[in-house]
Amino acid sequence: MTNSDPSADRPGLLARVVGVGAVVGAILWPIALSDMAERAISVTQEGGQRLAGSPIVPLAIALLLFSAAIAALERGATREIRFRDLVGDLTIATSAVVFALAAVVGSYGLLGPGFLLLFVGSVIFGAAGFDGKRRPRWGSALVGIGAGGLLASLLVAAAFGTDRLDGIAQTALLSLVLYTVGWFWLGLHLALARPLITPPGEPS
Repeated sequence: MTNSDPSADRPGLLARVVGVGAVVGAILWPIALSDMAERAISVTQEGGQRLAGSPIVPLAIALLLFSAAIAALERGATREIRFRDLVGDLTIATSAVVFALAAVVGSYGLLGPGFLLLFVGSVIFGAAGFDGKRRPRWGSALVGIGAGGLLASLLVAAAFGTDRLDGIAQTALLSLVLYTVGWFWLGLHLALARPLITPPGEPS
């Protein structure tokens, strides 16, 4: 069911709170990711098999906050949900669950599948939202582009190991910034109670 009155799409108080949470998640995400990556590399180099759960917890929290923001954004959409919307949303939510499990068991073995789900889901999420009818167009685009760059960096690192880390560091950093700004944008949209405006001449 869609809304024909743009004012009806304005996020409510709960959505605003969720939006603030997404902004916090966008700030927490790169900090937590950097800390977790440093510890994971250290554990791998030392030949360990387990990663202490504490560095994964903030990352899992950030992704859970993003998942809550997705649910709030969907409530304010001006068109019906489509299959690719559903796939993107559920894939990101599943990645949040995987990271939560990784934090509980303290194993970095779940991080690879978790990141793969997150980045693939975010690319779909960004592409599906670019029409501006389910969420802010450019916030969605930044999430999708950033996720695509991070996915490419992840695959290169998995294929070539640490030998290529220096070569992909700049791409990964830029992609991380874009991804973070995209989520900050989407969270701010909710926090400021901005309604989605359907372009003139297009059905809502």
